[in-house]
Amino acid sequence: MRRQLLAVVVLAAAMALGTWWLGWWVVPVLGAAWGAARYGAYPSATAGVAAALGWMGLVGIAALQGPMGGVSRMVGGVLSVSGWVPLALTALFPAGLAAASARVSAALMPVLEGTGGRHSGPIETGAAGPPGAGPAEED
Repeated sequence: MRRQLLAVVVLAAAMALGTWWLGWWVVPVLGAAWGAARYGAYPSATAGVAAALGWMGLVGIAALQGPMGGVSRMVGGVLSVSGWVPLALTALFPAGLAAASARVSAALMPVLEGTGGRHSGPIETGAAGPPGAGPAEED
C-alpha cells in the first residue's frame, strides 16, 4: 500500500513538472505510459488521481504568487457558476486525460504484445493433428 501511494505521489510530481516544463500534453503521455506498465490494481484511477494532484499542486503554487481566488470567482462569474467550479474543472481535466489514456494503453497492451488478451500458449482446437493425420478409415 505504501509503495503504491509513493508511486502515485511520484507520478503526480512527474505530471506537474512535465506540465510546467513542456505543457499539458505530458499528462496523457505519462498516463498512457502508466497504463502500459499496468502498475498497481487500478492504473487508470491512480493515473487520474495523480494528474489531479499534480495540477492542484501547480494551482497551489500559482495561488502563492497571485490572487487565485479572485481569478476563480471572476471566471466562475463569466460562466455563471460558483467560484469553486473552475478550480474543480482544473482538477478534472488532467484527471480525465490521464485516466483515459491509461485505460486505453492498458487495454491495448495485450494486443500490442501479440497475446490478444489471451495466454500465449498454443491454440487448442480439439483436433489431434493436421487434416488427414487422424486414424485411417477402413473400407
